Amino acid sequence: MSDLLEKIGSKIRTLRTANNLSQQKMAELAEISYKYLGEIERGQVNLSVEILIKISNALHVEASEILAMNSAEDTNISRAKFLLSELSEQDVKRAIDLLEALKKHSA
Repeated sequence: MSDLLEKIGSKIRTLRTANNLSQQKMAELAEISYKYLGEIERGQVNLSVEILIKISNALHVEASEILAMNSAEDTNISRAKFLLSELSEQDVKRAIDLLEALKKHSA
């Protein structure tokens, strides 16, 4: 298959393992078979936009993040933005307070 499919598959695998998800668990979350997920991760099959969205939802990232060929740091920032977008305004403020406390503690 194409180099692009291999890169997308690798990105999905990286995000899956960063989320401590087995192929089986992620496949359940994405409502696909674990065998199909394995083929996707190996770049052996084309995936539809619908499947890409199911996978991105299971990983809590935007589909565009999977397609973007960027660094792990960018991936973490994108994932944090996605998670924050699903919180209430009050919870976002709490998360910011927590991040500021962590920053002070690590300085």
